Amino acid sequence: MKSQKLELWKRRRDAFQKSGSTRRAFCAKNHLKLSTLDYWFSRVREVEKSEGLVELKAQGIPTVKSCLEVVVSDRYRIEIRDGFNAQLFAELIKALESLG
Repeated sequence: MKSQKLELWKRRRDAFQKSGSTRRAFCAKNHLKLSTLDYWFSRVREVEKSEGLVELKAQGIPTVKSCLEVVVSDRYRIEIRDGFNAQLFAELIKALESLG
């Protein structure tokens, strides 16, 4: 049910963007509350922002036997070598995600 609602609001957001209307005019035309529109547009942005991210759990990260290089959006380059601290790596990933 939630995914259906999310898809509905993605379509509404696309229709709004194509309409060229103000948020108020779009809401009036489509019998929507402005607060509801703002809430769902915000939720759609959050979901789209988080799509494609993978959650890493420190317990599930195996020991690296050689060197592994992780590149994040051509912005961050992390080298992982034998004996790396899995907890520190998980915290680093979480910190990078929070930067947006």
